[in-house]
Amino acid sequence: MIKTWTYNGVTYQSEWQVRQDIFNRDRVSFGEAPDEGKVAFWAQYGVTYSERELTPEEQEAQNLAIAKRERAAKVAAIKVEVDGMTFDGDESAQSRMARAITAAETAGLESTVWVLADNTVATVTKAQLQQALSKAMLAMAELWTKPYAEGAKA
Repeated sequence: MIKTWTYNGVTYQSEWQVRQDIFNRDRVSFGEAPDEGKVAFWAQYGVTYSERELTPEEQEAQNLAIAKRERAAKVAAIKVEVDGMTFDGDESAQSRMARAITAAETAGLESTVWVLADNTVATVTKAQLQQALSKAMLAMAELWTKPYAEGAKA
């Protein structure tokens, strides 16, 4: 359902924003709109209110956006375990792991200090970081195409 409010020649898709503009212009505030009779309710404040169903294209775009938000939340929550240590596995953690691995290889180091998912500090080996990175990337890859899979519709 798409709701729009038109006030003073401006169309809004946010009830909050139209209320703010009514208050800023007319210094009027008011209670909640009733479930029935919204058109008449808004008209008393000089607002044209309308509702319409989403087109199939809009619904598809909305479903995809929802699926992408859900995916982002799941990616942000990735945790992986290596040798009893739990590593954050979100995208920024993967980037940090990749940089640490590259730096260790460049400097000839076999271990580094790392902050684990529970915020404890541990000395981890390059091999452990490589394994954590691999696991995190595989977990993310499993999630990444789900918004585009058939049946991902809300």
